[in-house]
Amino acid sequence: MNRKASAERGFTLLEVIVALAITGFVLGGLFTLLGSSKQLSLRSVDSLRETADLRATVNFALLENEFNEVEPVLQDERFDIRPGDLLEDPIRKTAGTTEALQSFEIFDPQRDQTVTATRWVRLALPR
Repeated sequence: MNRKASAERGFTLLEVIVALAITGFVLGGLFTLLGSSKQLSLRSVDSLRETADLRATVNFALLENEFNEVEPVLQDERFDIRPGDLLEDPIRKTAGTTEALQSFEIFDPQRDQTVTATRWVRLALPR
């Protein structure tokens, strides 16, 4: 009976090694998950910053035209705002207006990306 009591008191070396191996695999998986989560978070912050910069540029382009001077408040000058042609007036039966729609493009050379939109511009004479 003495031999049986001493055999049941502790873990064998093999059981300890298996437990350490399983713990190592679990911890390795958790560290990998944490690392990839941090990378995803950094990419998300960069993407959000890019989107906010582009949105600020679009807002500036919507406010800017040749008859309304808007103070340049953009910190990031990497975007290039290119005004386009005036769009055709719709067929209407009312008096002419001093506003017209104009197309414009915002080009980002770093990402080789172009955003195309339209904006209202004030004309000197009614059309």
